[in-house]
Amino acid sequence: MATYLTGCQDLRRECEVGGTGPSAVTGQTGILARLVAWYASAYKDIQSRHPNWRWMRVGFTLSTSSGDDSYAYTDCTDDLTSVAIARFSRWWADDVGDPWKIYLTSAGVSTERYLIFLQWNYFKKIYKIGSQTNGYPAHVSIDPQNNIRLGPKPDGTYTVSGDYQRGVQALAADGDTPDFPSDYHDLIVYYAMEKYGRNAIAPEALERALTEGGRLMRSLELNQLHAVELAGPLV
Repeated sequence: MATYLTGCQDLRRECEVGGTGPSAVTGQTGILARLVAWYASAYKDIQSRHPNWRWMRVGFTLSTSSGDDSYAYTDCTDDLTSVAIARFSRWWADDVGDPWKIYLTSAGVSTERYLIFLQWNYFKKIYKIGSQTNGYPAHVSIDPQNNIRLGPKPDGTYTVSGDYQRGVQALAADGDTPDFPSDYHDLIVYYAMEKYGRNAIAPEALERALTEGGRLMRSLELNQLHAVELAGPLV
């Protein structure tokens, strides 16, 4: 498992940059500063390559308030960290294979049921016209500001659960560890080597980075992207 610091040290060795270090990811100058920056940038590039990496998809829970149908991501609790969501990219409310769920908190999880996702324009036509009666939410939508919207408005405290996609993790401290599976941490080194190879006009380093990095990226994609599935039969 690589940390930000050990990954940068591996990068220096792979690029055959003389000397030692870096001894820290801050306070560097010259080529060591560029290696540190390239490593952090390479990890961001990997995370941004696909919008549906499995390791960036995380569960959340939300506790509703009576009469309130709108909730920001900061109102939701990340299942892994048990604190409010901090790194947000998008909701998975429209995943028909894994729909969001809801239950009346006082009644317990045994009463849990699925929420039906509606596109925002349809949701507005049903729940954003005239007077509405509060009740047990049956539908969920995402408004243009990325707020969760429930319809009808909750008439009590409900627990909502589902998945969201995390935003990009920025490496900052020596001990920061990339979120994705440790078997693939060398991929960051190879992506950063590409940046070094082009900047330093080092064709051997660039060729190795492209070859080894391409092989490891294909392996990561097989491991962390959902397989393509055939559509169901037409009815």
